[in-house]
Amino acid sequence: MAELQRRRSPRLALPLPIRVFGTDFTGMDFVEDSTTIVINFHGAKIRLARQLLPDQEIVILSVQNKKEGVFRVVAKIRETEGRHTFWGVESVDPKDGFWGVEFPSMQPEDQRSARISLQCPHCQLREMLHMDERLLESLQPGGGLNRLCPRCGKSGLWKQVTGF
Repeated sequence: MAELQRRRSPRLALPLPIRVFGTDFTGMDFVEDSTTIVINFHGAKIRLARQLLPDQEIVILSVQNKKEGVFRVVAKIRETEGRHTFWGVESVDPKDGFWGVEFPSMQPEDQRSARISLQCPHCQLREMLHMDERLLESLQPGGGLNRLCPRCGKSGLWKQVTGF
C-alpha cells in the first residue's frame, strides 16, 4: 500500500491577488489576474480561466508584495461549472516571505485540512478554524460562514479575514 505524502507546511486559506504569466495548453502566451485560494510555504491552489498542462512552468507575481516566482503546475484540481479551473502549483525555488505571510507551525489537523481565519460580524472576535478544501471553495463566492459566536452568543455570517 502506498504511503500518503505528508504535508510540509500548513495550508492557509487566503485570497491573495496574483498575476500569472504563462503559456496555455494551446501554446498561447497569457497574462491573467487572479487570486490564490489556499497557500502554503511551497506553493498554492490558484484559480485560472486558462487551461494548463501538468509539469509546465508559470510565473506568479504576488501583487501584494511585488515578488515574482517560478512555479510548476502540479495538477488540475477541479473544474468549476463556470469558466474557472483550480490548479495546484509548487514553487521551483521556495523562499521565505514570497506570500508576505508568516506560516505557523504544523499541527496534526494540517495534514487533512486548511486553516481559515474568520471574524464575528457582531463583536469582531476572530477565530482560526481548520476546514476541508471543498468547503473553502464554497466560501469564496459568499465570503463567509454562518455560525454562533462563543463570545457574544449571536449568530451571523462570519467573514474571512487575513491574519492567523
